[in-house]
Amino acid sequence: MVATPAFAALELSTDHRSLFFGLMQPGEEKALAQSGSFHTEVTCASTGGVTWYLKISLLQPLTSGAESIPFENVGWQVTRTDGNGTVVTPNQFQSFSATPNLVYISGPGEADGRPVRIQFRYLLKLPEAQVSGAYQANIRFTLTEVL
Repeated sequence: MVATPAFAALELSTDHRSLFFGLMQPGEEKALAQSGSFHTEVTCASTGGVTWYLKISLLQPLTSGAESIPFENVGWQVTRTDGNGTVVTPNQFQSFSATPNLVYISGPGEADGRPVRIQFRYLLKLPEAQVSGAYQANIRFTLTEVL
């Protein structure tokens, strides 16, 4: 008899691949919620049978050439989830950082492969003296579990 090890599967997907805040003026603040109350829906699933964690980070500040917009001027917020886990900072914008921020901790029954959807919206506050440009950065979602 040959024993085959069983491996847990973690899956993460998003429905929007980019954010576009459009034209903004220095000092302006804009929340991005393209789908009504949210902009991005992240779907997480695990068959590991243990608690899993969703984290979010901005890999670098928004940049346009040599210009940048500081991390603290770009925010994220969870607006809704269909899961029964814990949203770490419900109903409030959090500033991005290069260090992953904990967003969601799975709850009972969420490690059996059932997908959990978590909806996000984003906030951009342009500094008063911000130089115009096409600013870009990469958002990273990380799904982990402790074995």
